[in-house]
Order: sequence, then C-alpha cells, then structure tokens
Amino acid sequence: MGPALLLWDFGDTLVDERWMLRAPDGCPGWATAWSATMTDRAAAWDVGAVDHVQILEEVAERTGLPLELVEAHARECCALLSFNETAWRVATERRLPQALVTVNTDLFADLVVPVHRLSEVFDVIVMSWSERTVDKAALCEIALSRLSFHGERSHALLIDNRLDNVEGWRRAGGAGYWFTSDEQFKTDLAQLLPPVPG
Repeated sequence: MGPALLLWDFGDTLVDERWMLRAPDGCPGWATAWSATMTDRAAAWDVGAVDHVQILEEVAERTGLPLELVEAHARECCALLSFNETAWRVATERRLPQALVTVNTDLFADLVVPVHRLSEVFDVIVMSWSERTVDKAALCEIALSRLSFHGERSHALLIDNRLDNVEGWRRAGGAGYWFTSDEQFKTDLAQLLPPVPG
C-alpha cells in the first residue's frame, strides 16, 4: 500500500534554500554577512527565540546598509524563490492530503507563505519557530494531529532532503523518502506516489 498522506520539507526539497543569499545592488558582502548572522543566530531564530526584526537589524549592522533597505531586500528575496520543478509540480497537484513541515522562521511565515500562497497548496503548515522545536519527527506528529490522521504512521510519507530527518521519522514509525535531487525524484515518482487523481 502506498502513502495515505504526504509531509513535505521546504528548503532544498521544494525550493533552493539559498534564497536569502542573493545580494542587493552595491552590496557584494551581503552573502557573507547573512551567513555570519545565521551562524550566530539561526538556532535561536528557528525556534522563535529571536524574531526577524532582530535578525535584519544584525544584517544591517554587518553590511552597513540602512535597515529599511535590508527589509526591502529580504521581501524581494522571499518573493523570488527558485522552485524544484518536479517536486513543486507534484505538491501543487495535491495527490493526497498533505502538510508542509519545515524548520523555518517568522520571516518565512510573514513573507514566504502568503506571497507563494502556500496555504492553498498544503492542508496544514507546521513551522519550527511557532512550535519551538526543530525536531522534524515532532513536527511531523503535530502535522498528523492537525490533519486528523488516525492511520498507521507508516502511511505518512516525509519527503525531505536531510537524511537525518528521514531516518528520525522512520524511527518514529513513519515512512520517509530522502530527496537528493529533483531529477532523482522525477525518476522515483512512479514507484513513490499514486498518479494524479482523475
């Protein structure tokens, strides 16, 4: 029997997760400043211990850019995502009940979810910042509860680019697919998921 529902990761599964590294004009050091800020603050940001205002203030300080320019550029980066063609197509086909289960921040909630209408693609969106945990298995459990799923966990398929997340969900009794590339996903699709309904 195939999966009864899907649990999708976001960064480097559905999209190229480097969207915030795109530099604004005249600021070649943006990627370095963003990466350094993430090194220092991502763990706290992912669980909602800091918010995007604090993060963008730090990026402004590191780059020397005015805060309003940093905020505007962040909005632009969040609007210009590069989606993995096959994975995104399958997600938008909504072949099964599905949740987005992502280690992500309030910036994602405020600027990515509405701009890309993710709530129209996924029945449930579970984000680490609001749940205060980066444990993907725990986030998957929350998704199952919100989807009112009472079947076997082995029928809940997590599609994730991180093998540790896939293995963690499998240890919890779930099913997992390790997403290594959009090309490989396209090859595996027929064996992985049922065809498009109708």
